[in-house]
This record gives sequence, structure tokens and C-alpha cells, in this order.
Amino acid sequence: MVAPSHHRISVEIVFDFVCPWCCIGVNRMLNVFDERQDVDIVYKWRPFLLNPDFSSEGMELRAYLRALHGCDERGERLLLLIESLARQCDSFIRIDRIHRVPSTLRAHRLVEWAASRGDCTKLVMGLFEAYFREGEDIGDTATLADIAERHGFDRELVTHFLSTETLAGTVVSGQINAQKAGIHGVPSLIIEGFALTGVHEAPTLNRLLDAALSVTRSPQQGGSHPATFFSSVRPS
Repeated sequence: MVAPSHHRISVEIVFDFVCPWCCIGVNRMLNVFDERQDVDIVYKWRPFLLNPDFSSEGMELRAYLRALHGCDERGERLLLLIESLARQCDSFIRIDRIHRVPSTLRAHRLVEWAASRGDCTKLVMGLFEAYFREGEDIGDTATLADIAERHGFDRELVTHFLSTETLAGTVVSGQINAQKAGIHGVPSLIIEGFALTGVHEAPTLNRLLDAALSVTRSPQQGGSHPATFFSSVRPS
């Protein structure tokens, strides 16, 4: 008996490492899509800097929340909401261990560098875990080198790469391209022109993937989208 062939499809994820909704949403997406036996998925990680003007030192968490929301009370309510949703989604978030909001430019540069060498999904999740579960400073070069080494990358190569500004322009351009394509919030998934932003349940994620698959399998359908609950991203 000939085994059924799997359709191959690319899933683009626009995200930032300090976004808790990205941590929760990406973790859920991977769990849901890993269960699909009918498709081979290639993940492409696209940068989005929520704090593009941050210095390399980042900012203390409570000060950051105060600057965003105007008062400590609103910030604390947000943290409680994040922890509650993370528990519901079986995600790894320990707010008590997080003290700073780092600049994520170096982390995104590291992912761009790693992606040129193959699949970097485990590295991406390792960076999420390091920040949201362990409270590590993922804006720090030595910390990033440690994380990369744990995921099979050469520490010396990573340290040398991060000591330069290589691929910084690629990260910035990636964000600009995402915004031109209509992406203004993260996490956002883009599959064959269909986009979905936010944290979603498994049925919605599967419908998104099915809608994209139906288009790739039926090219004669042109631009018609079999599902209307997704927004279509136009190329920039």
C-alpha cells in the first residue's frame, strides 16, 4: 500500500518575544498543528518589535506597565489576566520571575541567523521559555549564547555574530513588511494569504489551516477564500 502524500505548506508567525499573548498563542498553535497528520508544515518566524525604541538594557517591568497603562493597578490586573490565561492554555509563564522587559532586537537577529541554518522552531520556543518561565534576560548577549548552545548552536559563533549589528536591518525590514501587509498586532499567523491575529482555540486554528490547504490544492479557485472568518493579507 502506498502511503498518502502529505501536502507541504508554510506557516508564517509574526511575533515578539516579550509578548505574553505570543508565548501563549504560539505554544497552542504548535501543539494543535503538531497533531495534524495530513500536512507537513514549515514554520517561518517573522520579527515584530513591540518596543522598537528600547535601549539594549530594556526597562523594568513595573515601570514599563506604568508607562503603558498609567497606573500600577491596571498593570497588575493585566499580569493576573496573563497568568490566568496561561494556566488555561497550559503555557509556561511565571510573572514572579520576570523583572525586566528587554529589547528583543538581538533575539530576533539570532533567530534570523539560526533560520538560515535550518529549522529554528525549538530555539524560538527556548527563548520564550527562558524569558517567560525562567525570567532570563533575553536581551543579553551571553544569555542568548547560552540558550542557543542548549539548542545545538555553536556558542562561539553565536557570540561573535551577536557582537556585530549583522541582520539588524533585516529585522527592522521584517517589521515594516508586516505592517505594510496589514499586520499591526501579534501574534499573527499568515498561511497562503489568510491571516489570524491573537490567541485562538484549536478549532479556529484548524479551520485556518484547512482554508489555506483548500486554496493550495485548488489553484483554479484563484483568490476566492473558502472561509470568511479570516482577514486576507495582501502582499506589500
